[in-house]
Amino acid sequence: MAESDCGKVHLSIEDAIRHARLNLGGQDAEPYWGGMANVNPGRVVGYQVTRRKRWRLDFDPDKGVHVNEENFEAAPSRRKIVHKVEPAAFDSGGKAVVHDTQVRLYWNKWTTRYGAPGRGVFCKTCSNWHIGGRCPF
Repeated sequence: MAESDCGKVHLSIEDAIRHARLNLGGQDAEPYWGGMANVNPGRVVGYQVTRRKRWRLDFDPDKGVHVNEENFEAAPSRRKIVHKVEPAAFDSGGKAVVHDTQVRLYWNKWTTRYGAPGRGVFCKTCSNWHIGGRCPF
């Protein structure tokens, strides 16, 4: 399923998140934990509005910093919307300087509300760290 561009210029991560939340029509209900073992394990990468609606902050070398809005209750063409954030810096040739530092800082900030970045949440029931944020036992 292909992503559709939101059609708006976002000058900041906060603006892109605000637009995704507005489209999803609700408040953040619970954290959305990263699922890519080599990139974001044990980190909150976004938030779920419902079980079928969520947004997450992401980085891709081609797209740069962006917010992925996912609404599985929408028509197939509107299920995945991308909110690209304009680059903040350009090199001397006018090419955008893109890297994931800002994204990782946000992920760590959100994760510290619920656990430890890279480790997830410490479970008092089984005395283990859970990367996905929930105890599987």
